[in-house]
Amino acid sequence: MMTTRRRRKKKPVAKEDHILRTFQEAARPLLMEELLRLLNAGPDQAGAGATAVDQMVARGQLVSLKGGRFGLAEKMNLVAGELSVHPDGFGFVTPETGGKDIYLVAANLKEAWHGDRVVVRIEGSRGRRKEGRVIRILSRRLTDVLGTLSQAGDTYFVEPEDEHLLFNLVIAPEHLNGAAPGQMVRAAVTHYPTGHLNPQGVVTEVLGDVEDAEVQARLVILKYELPDEFPPEVLAAAANITPDLSERALKGRLDLRHLPMVTIDGETARDFDDGVCLEKKPGGSFTLYVSIADVSHYVTPGSPLDKEADLRGTSVYFPQRAVHMLPEKLATDVCSLIPGEDRLAVTAMLNFDRRGRRKDFTFARSVVRNHARLTYRLVDDLLVKQDRGLRSRYRPFVKMLTQMTELCDLLRERRAERGSLLLSLPEAEVVLDDRGWPVDIRRVDHLVSHLLIEEFMIAANEAVATFLGEFSLFRVHERPDAVKLAAFRTYLKSLGFDLPKEVHRDPRVLREFLDEVRKTPLAPMVQLMLLRSLKQARYAGENLGHYGLATDWYTHFTSPIRRYPDLLIHRLLLSRLSGRKPPFSLDPEDLETQAAHLTRRERAAINAEREMMSRMQVRCLAHRVGDTFSGRITGVNAFGFFVSLEEVFAEGLVRLVDLPDDYYRYEESLMRLFGRRTRRIFALGDLVKVKVAHVDIRRRHVNLLLVEEEGEKGEEGNNNSAMKTS
Repeated sequence: MMTTRRRRKKKPVAKEDHILRTFQEAARPLLMEELLRLLNAGPDQAGAGATAVDQMVARGQLVSLKGGRFGLAEKMNLVAGELSVHPDGFGFVTPETGGKDIYLVAANLKEAWHGDRVVVRIEGSRGRRKEGRVIRILSRRLTDVLGTLSQAGDTYFVEPEDEHLLFNLVIAPEHLNGAAPGQMVRAAVTHYPTGHLNPQGVVTEVLGDVEDAEVQARLVILKYELPDEFPPEVLAAAANITPDLSERALKGRLDLRHLPMVTIDGETARDFDDGVCLEKKPGGSFTLYVSIADVSHYVTPGSPLDKEADLRGTSVYFPQRAVHMLPEKLATDVCSLIPGEDRLAVTAMLNFDRRGRRKDFTFARSVVRNHARLTYRLVDDLLVKQDRGLRSRYRPFVKMLTQMTELCDLLRERRAERGSLLLSLPEAEVVLDDRGWPVDIRRVDHLVSHLLIEEFMIAANEAVATFLGEFSLFRVHERPDAVKLAAFRTYLKSLGFDLPKEVHRDPRVLREFLDEVRKTPLAPMVQLMLLRSLKQARYAGENLGHYGLATDWYTHFTSPIRRYPDLLIHRLLLSRLSGRKPPFSLDPEDLETQAAHLTRRERAAINAEREMMSRMQVRCLAHRVGDTFSGRITGVNAFGFFVSLEEVFAEGLVRLVDLPDDYYRYEESLMRLFGRRTRRIFALGDLVKVKVAHVDIRRRHVNLLLVEEEGEKGEEGNNNSAMKTS
């Protein structure tokens, strides 16, 4: 009888937690040979063990020591984390294992740059704050530098645009690639700094004149790594697509072209995702039609268009241009609900009773026609200002629009009852000149038309999320963090408000509180601070509910031209309606991975849009140095107070050093500055008059000076409109 020899199973290489435990039990640094012996690893596993240790060193869990030994970072007062450098030269390292940031004076940053992953040695503490020194750079985040090319003698260098980068990048003359001093450039880092040598690089792209508005947009696009130009294969695919109204495309679709559907968007919008129509029935019930562009008909899973849209995640909007998720032909033509054109759509039909309570809903692939391209201002003029000329011109739609406001009010009442926060913050409208630079930035409050579209989109998103159930891609908003909520409560006390303790558990309590705050002039500021205190909404593969909307089920369905999550939801919805297999994995882990990617892309877009707006604001105020404005104090700290201007949607800082009439004490708990001699107080919410004194365009800082009204700066203790006493 022939016997077979059993192969001895190789012992698997130890996992990282086993390696960490081995170091902890050894209680001393180990040579690689010692570690392998303690792990009972054979010679054939030495390579894998060394690889695991190298990875742990790269992550900062272990430290490579002289003599070939390795030690536990935590046992040697060493911490790995990301370095954040302040423009004034000092820095902080955020430990990857959690805990408080570690402070580093400028000299202890060594050659590390903002964003680098570093290992720091904790060398002491000052009060409760630990202080340290960089001993190793684990990885460099920065490989390219954006900035202005300058020249000093025979030396060329790039002055970084980012104020957190405290160095100049030296460029050899042969590496200028046609760039001239004064131009904005992009340069690749070829040599990082050492103890004796400056960093060096090579110009890879000449962006142009710093005064060119398009160059400013390009800087923001590069800084936030936004994909701008579409690859040739994506443009080629888009070029071959035309609006499909063939018999095959229309087969099985609900024909809604007879309905008086309208779009309501901003003045400059060109990509129309959503159209709305309303029917009010006898007895007072409503049927709301929300028709969304059927992007999924043209952008198929796995295609070049789809892969590029997934990569981008979202469109990004600047005052002077947009960075689209889809090529412009699709975004503004083929998919867009253009006025007077037939277009493919996915329609949500929502039925509400006379009190605005949703009774049921259905969904269908449809074909629709946009009967009128309306704007927010136009609808406001029709419904609020009752413009006779416009009402005559748009007579076929006035009755429906009036009924829409009726349903909108009912939906808001129902949302308020369940605890939805109903926040309404002003937005900025930028007026550009022929060069693309701002001549004015206006504060625009939410109009009735904004609320109308907001309510209808929320209703459609809720209905789709409810229909899909688990498993799906959700838009979630988790309950507030207790620490941030406590800070918000302290902030409110400084304004004279008491925030009920129940707000963490019940959003209805917070909504009732906000209703009271709205009766005061401090409402916009309180709402803004509340938003900063709440967690950010995000995408998730698990349904965690939406605190701000006070709803159990929510997703994004209404903007597939500009948001990739909405396109995914369209595909999932249509697969459910047709009984087909889901077009992507519904495994919770896969859904969470996709959700995390889309959240990152959304955050990058938001940050880029904010920075572009900040650049516009300082450019606008740079031409108004010396001008006087009214404003309200929106922030107070130890070095001054911030003022939000009324006439221009921008803010600036009144520095403490520019208040020469007294020595001011910062009272953090009350969020105010208190004059020791005059007993003058500058607190949150105070109205003041200020003058634009200086604008630093590079650092985007605006310095303001307090303007004293005649007779305002009186004797000690005098009380007037711009001065309070305790």
